[in-house]
Amino acid sequence: MASPRIPCTALALLSLLLLLAALGSNHWLVTSSSRLSSYSGLWKVCVNSGCWTFAAVPDYLSSTRAFLLLAGVAGCVSFFALVASFFRSRLGSMSLSQVSAVGSFGAGLCTMIAMAVYTGEFAAAVTITQGQVTFGWSFGLGWASFPLFLITGVVTLHTLRSS
Repeated sequence: MASPRIPCTALALLSLLLLLAALGSNHWLVTSSSRLSSYSGLWKVCVNSGCWTFAAVPDYLSSTRAFLLLAGVAGCVSFFALVASFFRSRLGSMSLSQVSAVGSFGAGLCTMIAMAVYTGEFAAAVTITQGQVTFGWSFGLGWASFPLFLITGVVTLHTLRSS
């Protein structure tokens, strides 16, 4: 019976899409003033109408990128294992649902680490500059994907145990 896996697959896809949107967008930090509007992401910084890649990447940004990329890979494993579980139940000696649950928990852990590093560095920077800088919608999507990955893992394990 495939129906309990449908919500798991939908949650895995939603988690992965939120993470990928956060990873690829440039609205992590937003600065607005009367004459200057800027926003930055993990890959670019944009001021008024022009965007540039970072000349030198700080360590916290490199680690945030790396952990979010690892989370993306683990999220893909989770999603594609769930999709494959509709066609076959096992991959070798391991259940595809177990592979998906482990992938979801791994993605959640990597996302949490990346977001905590970025948040911690931003809090320290704002204390120093006291600027009018706020978190953007991309940052919110990154944090939203973290609990969704964990929920996906729990629901997948629950579905596995009930079947």
